[in-house]
Amino acid sequence: MSPPAATGRAMRLSEASSASRALSGPRVRPERPTDLASRSRLIANQRNRARLATRSLGVLLRLFVLAVTLAGLGVAAFVAWDWARRTPLLATRTVEISGAHRLDEATVRAAAAIEPGTNVFAVDVAAAEARVASLPGVRRAHVVRHLPGRVTVLVEEREPYALVNASGLHWVDAEGYLVTTDARPGATGLPILSGVGAPAPGTGEPSEGLRTGLTLLHVLQRTSGRLAARVSEVDLGRPHGPVLYLVDGIEVRLGPDGWSDRLARLDGVLGDLDARGERVASIDLRFRDQVVLTPRAPAPSAGPARAPAPAGRRRAAGDPATPATPAPAGLERH
Repeated sequence: MSPPAATGRAMRLSEASSASRALSGPRVRPERPTDLASRSRLIANQRNRARLATRSLGVLLRLFVLAVTLAGLGVAAFVAWDWARRTPLLATRTVEISGAHRLDEATVRAAAAIEPGTNVFAVDVAAAEARVASLPGVRRAHVVRHLPGRVTVLVEEREPYALVNASGLHWVDAEGYLVTTDARPGATGLPILSGVGAPAPGTGEPSEGLRTGLTLLHVLQRTSGRLAARVSEVDLGRPHGPVLYLVDGIEVRLGPDGWSDRLARLDGVLGDLDARGERVASIDLRFRDQVVLTPRAPAPSAGPARAPAPAGRRRAAGDPATPATPAPAGLERH
């Protein structure tokens, strides 16, 4: 047998013998698991815990320092504020009044009740503003401190809008609040309101009748400035709605609602009467789509004349007292 052949055979016999021992021998043991609690890992965990504890301690220390600092600042601020409220260096030396035109400055100063020598930080700003705002004719008030010793009272006055005739003349603003009882501030060109109670003093709410009258004035202004100039008084005390009195003596019964359309109709009727040169005693607009005119009684003449028919009674067509000019459409004469 040649040497290579012998060598190959010996190798096959060795492999077979090894396989036989593997099959007949005990099971092969698994590899030993890795030790997770090894010394190096344990040391690393201990270092991480120590580092975390050191960081937490640093955060707590910084928070403690911040708390102490804030507490110190709070105490210092309280001490400084208490000193500022007590020191005579910040005593009020001047009280200025700004914005008062119709009101007397002495009245505003007395209402503010800011005594000279009072520390500027001890002035009760809210109370002073409330007292000044309660004065008639004041819309709002504002108190401003100026260091080291000056206080300014800013006053915003109400603007007069209409006159109310109720136990005297009273100016009210566009919202119905009392401005003054002095009738001299000027004329607004609007009618005088009558038949309502006197406006409440101070900040009292306007009455419902006064609000109604002001609403009518707003509608009158929007409808026609020419018509507003011809109305001298608005009587709000009538049971069937407001009554207007024109500057030429005409009485206009307006009705309780629908004022915009009624006033526009009145403007047209007055223009037609002016164009015809006709004079009437009253105009009644209370009826839908109808205007009732009452002619003015003729002036008495020297000679004998027939007595005119009583006002308010319809005249016959052949009655000589009936105006010769026919009434326009929608007009009815009495």
